[in-house]
Amino acid sequence: MLKPAIDPALEMSDSDLFLQEHGKKIIWGLVGLVMAILLVGAWFFYKGHQRSAAEALFSTATGPDGWNAVVDQFPFTIPAGNARLMLAASKRDAGDLQGAISELDTFLAEHPNHPMAGTALLTLAEIHRLNGDTGSALETYRLASSKFRQSFAAPLALLGEAELLAQQGKEGEAKAVLESVGISYPNTPAAMIAARTLAQRQDAPIPATP
Repeated sequence: MLKPAIDPALEMSDSDLFLQEHGKKIIWGLVGLVMAILLVGAWFFYKGHQRSAAEALFSTATGPDGWNAVVDQFPFTIPAGNARLMLAASKRDAGDLQGAISELDTFLAEHPNHPMAGTALLTLAEIHRLNGDTGSALETYRLASSKFRQSFAAPLALLGEAELLAQQGKEGEAKAVLESVGISYPNTPAAMIAARTLAQRQDAPIPATP
């Protein structure tokens, strides 16, 4: 009886051959996956620690120096955004409208998705109005109503836009904006204000022609 050329015990299965050919690639792939998981975990740990430290520092800040420290030490964090808003408010209250505008512009550039971004746009529009720049105010109101359509800022921005349009004598456009508040945001305080404003303008006497 002829013996097999290769002892069956020494024959390599398909899986053995696959491992022999690709084993190193698999091992290095697993090593890379583990390293990626560790790096992601370390990143989230770092971000969590950074956020906690930023929140702690912001909680003790009581003036411009403290708020600037939060911005400088923990840039692009939510507490840094909060500190930037406090700086803008302090400058507005001090009458430094251009300084407040600069702070708000920086805030919006650095924190476009901050929870207070919609409020920042409304504040910026109001400061532009105080500064006599109705064109920038109108543009900012429109940005707030379009970018933050699902937030409370949108209907308030529409009310501000309608008021500016009415002041410019654009009653037709103002009316259309007010009506859109009732349509898009029914059963809200803004919708009630819009309805009352429309009713008041409808009931207002028409000026006599000289």
